[in-house]
Amino acid sequence: MKKGIVLIFGILLFGCNHENSYLLLDDAIYFKNATIITANQHGDIINKQSHLIVQSDSIVYVGEKAPQIKGKYITIDVKGKYIMPGLIDSHVHLANVPGLNFKQKQKYPELIKAYYEQLPKSFLYYGFTTLIDLNNYAPDIVNNINESNLKPDIYTCGQQVQVMNDFMMEMEELPKRVRYQSPFLYDSYNENIKFPDSIDLKLHTPRKVIENLGKENAICVKTLYEDETSGFKKFWESPTKHIMTELITEAHNESLPVILHTTSFEGQSFAESVDVDIIAHGMWNWTTNPRELEYTKLPKAHQDLLKSISNKKIGYQPTFRTLFAEDDVLTESLLKDEEIKNVLPKIFIDWLHTEESQWIKRKLLNRINFIKKVNPEFYNQARMNFENDEEMRQRLTISVKKRLEIITKFLSDNDANLLFGSDGVAMNMYTNPPGYNGFLELTHWNEAGVSLETIFKAVTINNAKAFNLHNEIGSIEKGKKANILILNKSPLQDINAYNSIETIIINGKLINRDVLSAQNE
Repeated sequence: MKKGIVLIFGILLFGCNHENSYLLLDDAIYFKNATIITANQHGDIINKQSHLIVQSDSIVYVGEKAPQIKGKYITIDVKGKYIMPGLIDSHVHLANVPGLNFKQKQKYPELIKAYYEQLPKSFLYYGFTTLIDLNNYAPDIVNNINESNLKPDIYTCGQQVQVMNDFMMEMEELPKRVRYQSPFLYDSYNENIKFPDSIDLKLHTPRKVIENLGKENAICVKTLYEDETSGFKKFWESPTKHIMTELITEAHNESLPVILHTTSFEGQSFAESVDVDIIAHGMWNWTTNPRELEYTKLPKAHQDLLKSISNKKIGYQPTFRTLFAEDDVLTESLLKDEEIKNVLPKIFIDWLHTEESQWIKRKLLNRINFIKKVNPEFYNQARMNFENDEEMRQRLTISVKKRLEIITKFLSDNDANLLFGSDGVAMNMYTNPPGYNGFLELTHWNEAGVSLETIFKAVTINNAKAFNLHNEIGSIEKGKKANILILNKSPLQDINAYNSIETIIINGKLINRDVLSAQNE
């Protein structure tokens, strides 16, 4: 009798264990026969035939073995397709509108309305399921985008941190009253700046600045450093190393990475010396010597700096589109590009073909005249190498673009912590269209010689880790958010795979790519 009881108990126990091996699903999606491409937190790329289950907004199963499942679910056979994590663009400016300046934005509210209704769908159309706005000076715009039914996840750095009388304040010619009312960072180590007694400087310490960003739900801190390599004679203030170190310490106390905007050897040397977390923009400005503006052989000092940045694993955003989009304005190439019909409303594209929209082209063509006016000594020395101003502009444009390709390839070859960011929309240029601008950025990396594996990691797991989002997004793992792409080509074999997206899954919601096109308006 005892043996019979033991036998029955054993059968029941085995039955319970067998029953528990099933995954009970409720309104889930089971993707079978998938080729899943992802990268783990160590940077290893996994490329395997696997099975994937999404339930609600999360990944509940991923593995090579077919799962034992019960419950309510649909099955999608994705044989021959490629599944990867949603893309992350860690450098966007959502308050800027491509093609419209401040006055035009006031004049054409119908264009603004049409643009922002399409904007979140345009980012998703090109696979960008996560955006990080580095300078959220217009939180209402982000809040309005977040009310859309179809939208990427959006994070911000809050308002950009500026010391008094810095480059941005001076270039925008802000009146003193506006500067003092801003949440500026008081650089107590800079004796050049004097404040009236009415300003309570205790409200502008590094600690207070970080506290204020916390109230804005910032996940990062963005600040800037500019010098004379842009061709301007310096008349603004830059942060001191002491105040930057204090800011970084306070930011790290709150687990916030610090991003420094800088495009020069001097600025990136500053960034490396204070150990910022991320450098925004490639080092395309190499020298303040106007006779060396065409040099494209990477100097030894610059190589040593880039190697140190690589060794320290400081995050690095090359942002090719910052430069290349300017060239696209002058050639008007994007106005003839069929792809923009998918990301910009027709009413918007029609306006871009008007003379009124050419203000940005005139502004770029006038840049040398502006330098001639504000820094004639620099202009006269630089101009000696060229027949005329237009030749000077064209040849210098070629040089800075080449420099950016050189330094990006150098960083890639030295295993730098490259991070993907498109800098859209820089300077309100229409050549930074949402979503498509990111795809163009990917192609520039590829053309510069960066491997497809490095590009893949930069636009997924590297960005997630740099902004402390890696426990939620950036890879395909059980428990992570279901932000996923299904492609017809492998991103490890062809850069155009990023434009072969068939389906976007955002927070577990399945979306056919064609639905997101602006041509469906």
